[in-house]
This record gives sequence, structure tokens and C-alpha cells, in this order.
Amino acid sequence: MPNAVVGGNQERTWLAIVISIGLLWRGVGISVFNHSPESDELAYLSMAQNLVAGNGILEGGNRAFYNAGYPLFILGPIFYFFGDSLFAARIANLILGGVSIFLCHMVAKESGAGKLGRLTAAAMWAIYLPTSIYGVYLAKENLMTPLMLGVMWCTLKFAGAPSIRLALICGALLGFLAMTGNAGLSLLGVVVLSLIIAPAPTKQRVVTLAVIGLTALVVAAPWVARNMYVVGAPVLNTNGGFNLYLGNNPSANGFFVSIADTPRGSTWHELRATRGEVQAAEVLRSEAIDWIKSHPTEFFQLSAKKALLFWTPPFHDGKGGNKSLAETVARIIWAAQFLILAAAAVAGLFLSAVQPERRRLLWLGVALYTFVHMIFYVIFRYREPIMPLVCVLAALSVETIWSQIIQRRKVTAEQ
Repeated sequence: MPNAVVGGNQERTWLAIVISIGLLWRGVGISVFNHSPESDELAYLSMAQNLVAGNGILEGGNRAFYNAGYPLFILGPIFYFFGDSLFAARIANLILGGVSIFLCHMVAKESGAGKLGRLTAAAMWAIYLPTSIYGVYLAKENLMTPLMLGVMWCTLKFAGAPSIRLALICGALLGFLAMTGNAGLSLLGVVVLSLIIAPAPTKQRVVTLAVIGLTALVVAAPWVARNMYVVGAPVLNTNGGFNLYLGNNPSANGFFVSIADTPRGSTWHELRATRGEVQAAEVLRSEAIDWIKSHPTEFFQLSAKKALLFWTPPFHDGKGGNKSLAETVARIIWAAQFLILAAAAVAGLFLSAVQPERRRLLWLGVALYTFVHMIFYVIFRYREPIMPLVCVLAALSVETIWSQIIQRRKVTAEQ
């Protein structure tokens, strides 16, 4: 027992060091990366500022177009206490990053990783370059990442022993995730599978799933009720049809395309003004579905292309023409890190796993999250919330390989 305590204290010390390095790394990004909010960031800023000003969640003429979670739970409180401080908002992102590093360690633990695997998973996510850059962005992915990790931690725990307390936690996380980033709800499929394989009576598994669902509904219900009152529909947001159309129309190429570059471009603003955000989105949803039905081959080819784009190494250039030496070096490091993580994760498919069922749950989470973006469109930033699972898978591979090396050394020494 004393040795176990010492070992536990030592691991906690190393984890604290890893988290500190991760926070420092994100702090460097905040200090050196000169970035002004743009695109979705401006929408989240507007929503938070209007909320603090007493106008409710409002962005331009939209009242429910964007996901409300990030401006409601993060930016709103930050702006209330610190004013419209971008620095304070980025510090909040930094803290969320620290939580994600810790949760990486926890998910690795529930995946069957030993001390090396747990610390390696946390370290990989701590120093992954985009975590430093994207922490500067006022983007919902900063909140989605710890929420998705929390859901995966609960999922892996369910595979061992379902409980009502855990179901309440998981349901609450899913509720917040539903309000923050709909793509994260793809992990619900992993939750269901974990309960199916859980060594527990059928009644207990059914009750656990019911508690998860009810808790998630309770968390999201006030926002859904608000939308029913404000926009006339019980929805989480009104951009589903819009995004489906951007990913499935004659001009779609797999990546995000502006509505102005689609067949609807010349009439979108008039449609939005005359029909309102709910009905306008429904029109686009119908047009996207009609295109899919009339072009099934193109749809499946485009979906496959989106999967490839989603996991394409980051060899792309940034915005603007002339790149600085620092940006060039940063992109080389990012690409190298991504390739190493991906290769290590995939290598695990060919190595003996300590707990294969739980490793399969991690892969299912990655696959389902990818599938969602195959239906809509790809932006490289959208990949970041699932990358911690890739880090865990990579860390499991590293630990397995290291264990095999040690075992071979022991056999050689004995001979």
C-alpha cells in the first residue's frame, strides 16, 4: 500500500507538471498570436454582449441561429465580470484547455492505460500546437472539447459499471454539449453501445439510459422553451438546414462554402427576411435533401471526400499571401505532430490491446464524429474536439510498444 500511495503521488506530480506545461503553451499562444475576432467569433461576441446588456441572446437579426452554449456559459459570464475583455475570454479558453488535459488523463485511465499511457495522453494534448493557437479564437470548440472528453469518460465508466450518479453527470454533459455543438451529440451512439456491453442487468442499463436522456433534456429544456417562445420552434438552433445545404448543393466541394457562392446566394437574404430564420432554414434543408435524392452518387462521393478532407494532414496554407518564417515553422510542427499522432493511433489497431472493448469505444467515437461532418462540410477547426481521443489512442499504442520492448529485454537478459 505505501508503494501504491507513493506511485500515485508521483503520478499526480507529473500530471501537474504536464498541465502546467500545457497552460504555459496556451499562454504563449495568447501572448504572441495577434488575432482579431472574425466570422463565427463575431457572432459569439455579439450574443454574449447582447446577453450582458439585457437584450437576450441576439446576433444581428438572428435569435437562435448559432449554438448558444459558448457565449451563454463562457463569454457571457466573463464579459459580465470583466467587461468586453478579449484577454479575459482567452484566459477562460486557457482554463478550459487545462481541464481538457486533465480529462485526457482520466479518459486514458478508463481506457486501460497504465501510468505511462495516462501521462503520455495528457502530454500529447498539452503540447499539440493547435491547442495554443485555437485558444486565442473565441470559438465553441474550446468548450466542446472538455464536454466531449467528459462524455467519453462517463461512457468508458459505463462499460465497467453503470450507475445513476454517473448517468446524471453524463446527461448533464450531453445537455450542455447539445447547446454548445450539435456535432458532439454523435457521441451518444458510443454511450448507448457502452451500456449494451456493460456487465449489468438489462433493467439497470435501461434505467441508466433513461436517466441520461431525462437529465440532458432537463438541462437543454429551458433553451428549447426559450426558442419556442422567441422563434416559434422547439429547436436547439436554426442553422441545421443552412449547414446541410452548404454541404449538399451543386456548388459543394466538401469544405465550407459561402452561401453567396451557391445557387441560393442571390435570394438567400430575401428568403431570410421574408420567411424568418426558422422557415428559411427549412427551405434550405428541403433543397439540400432534394439534391441528395436526385444526386445519390454525387452525394456518396462527396461524403467520402469529406471524410478524407476531415483527416487530411494540415499541409494547407493560412489566410493571406505572405507567410512569416514563424508561421511556416509552426505549420511544419503542426503537420509533424498530426502525422505522428495519427500514425501511432492507427498502429494500435495492429497491436494487442489491454482492454480491446474500450479501445473500440474510442474508435467508435472518432468514427461517429467524423460521420457527422461527412453529412455537412469540413472546416479544419472542427476536428480539434476529437483530437484528444486520437491522443489517447496514440498513447495506448506508445505504452503497448514500450511494454513489448521491456518484455523482450527481460527475455533476452534471462537467456
